[in-house]
Amino acid sequence: MRDIELEWFGLKVQGAVLTKRGTAFQDFFADIMEAAHPGDFERVRAYGKKGDLKCDGFLRSLGTVFQVYAPRQMKEAALLKKISVDFDGAKTHWKAEMRGWTFVHNDPEGLPADVVKTMEALQKNHDSLVIETWGCDRLQTICLDLPRPKLVLTFGRPPARRDFEQLTFAPIAKVLTAIHGQAPQSLDTIEPVSAQKLEANALSVTVADYLRLGRQREHLVQQYFEKHPNPSFGDEVAKVFRDEYLRFKADGLSPDEIFAGLQDFAGGTTRGNVEHEAAVLAVMSYLFERCDIFEPPAGTAP
Repeated sequence: MRDIELEWFGLKVQGAVLTKRGTAFQDFFADIMEAAHPGDFERVRAYGKKGDLKCDGFLRSLGTVFQVYAPRQMKEAALLKKISVDFDGAKTHWKAEMRGWTFVHNDPEGLPADVVKTMEALQKNHDSLVIETWGCDRLQTICLDLPRPKLVLTFGRPPARRDFEQLTFAPIAKVLTAIHGQAPQSLDTIEPVSAQKLEANALSVTVADYLRLGRQREHLVQQYFEKHPNPSFGDEVAKVFRDEYLRFKADGLSPDEIFAGLQDFAGGTTRGNVEHEAAVLAVMSYLFERCDIFEPPAGTAP
């Protein structure tokens, strides 16, 4: 896999791992585990009064029961209770089938010290079981170790220069709504992304490259907003993006992680559609240049 493709998938993985919450994160975890362990990992869903028997997924070869937890806000007391109740429930329901128990979370700052001590105590008191915690780094490693076809199936193909040159209103409509066709601008005529703004936000070269590719179709985004029957549609879209940006920033994510999160947010549930990915980047480039997302350079108005 080429470096630029690996960096693209890295951004997509970051966005999915760090920003999904609740059942969306649980579904994402099951997706990547099925891709990494075909025929071995079994996703488990709640059913009837019995629920999920305190198991969000089961890896047959190791006898591992997974408990997945990604609340909107991580609180220590609730987390400690969650671990205690779910571990005891898994022991009760899975008995001899359970040879390991793994707690999966996506808090980028890691777990509180008392939670780590609790997990250590569980291992000490249950030496017949393999008890682990999986966080963001482990999940990103699992994703990026997948073969390229499975990465494409899960996260879409990395858009290339030709994809932006061919981009029309139709895929942008999946991010904003539908019209068709404009002649593509030559990439050579596209101004570079603001170096001052990139520097102000400490964004990587990879992000800068993709924003520059997105710039060549910014005019379609602008035209769509101008033609929309709702004159405030563009402002409403910008506010949604800005609110998401502020939420990710408040969560303590790095600039590249925020970019990846916004990319995942804008992409929605569409997978494997390279035109859709290019459209998302065109929209993000449009909003980036107009200071609707990320911070303006020092001395300029937001």
